[in-house]
Amino acid sequence: MTKSPRPIQPRVWTSLALASVTLATSPALANMTPAPITLAMPQARIWLAQAEGGEAGEAGAIADASPELAYLGQLYIVQGHMVAALDLYKKGMVDEAIGLSYHPEAEMMDAVRKGLADHGAADISPTMAAFSLAMEEGADMAQAQAALNAVQDAIAQAAAPQATDLRLRFDALALIVRAAANEYAQSTEGGTVGDVFAYHESHAFIAVAQGLAQDLTQIDQANQPAERVLAALKSGEDAFGDMRLPTLEAHDPAILLAVAAKVELIVSSVR
Repeated sequence: MTKSPRPIQPRVWTSLALASVTLATSPALANMTPAPITLAMPQARIWLAQAEGGEAGEAGAIADASPELAYLGQLYIVQGHMVAALDLYKKGMVDEAIGLSYHPEAEMMDAVRKGLADHGAADISPTMAAFSLAMEEGADMAQAQAALNAVQDAIAQAAAPQATDLRLRFDALALIVRAAANEYAQSTEGGTVGDVFAYHESHAFIAVAQGLAQDLTQIDQANQPAERVLAALKSGEDAFGDMRLPTLEAHDPAILLAVAAKVELIVSSVR
């Protein structure tokens, strides 16, 4: 790509939740990828955050966290949004993917940037903007993946100062799993996926948690809690179908709630 990343600016979105309503209510379209929905409205700024339950799902997961845990949790929640955005992009849901990549900027990036500054870490906003821009410009999958990798690398560097605090790292892992369970519960109702965005976020949060647990397996730990966390997260895959397909499977939210509880129990043993 030859264009330099532009500063993050709000895009104009109609309620992207309309796409999920279509999937949930129309049998004829149940196996089809919804067409992107946009509406040109000068001066209007309608954000994806207005269409999803992030307050109870994501903000609720960090509401009672300590400042250090909230800092890590917010970074990993941002990472989950970016991973979910690429999943949507792979399915050809380009506008939805771009909208989801801007969701953190709409909802939490002021707090994230303050945390980064307080910890002497570099601002991750430019790499996030570059990722969104790559999708806006129709990047191929290799380019889009490379842009996502840059975001993940920036987040890993920002989280590095907490690397020596083992319990904090495990607590952050448990937090992102709890956020995944909350998002999944909000995205499904009556055996139907009613919010494709929260559903993809839930799946991405589990993927982020698996990566964190995999990193922790490299540390010599008594009773190998990271291995047990990985096993618990593996059982959470039963909540999702084949995420490469446009058709989404809604299962019992208790699956991920149980996984979150099990992870929290394992983490409670870490000293």
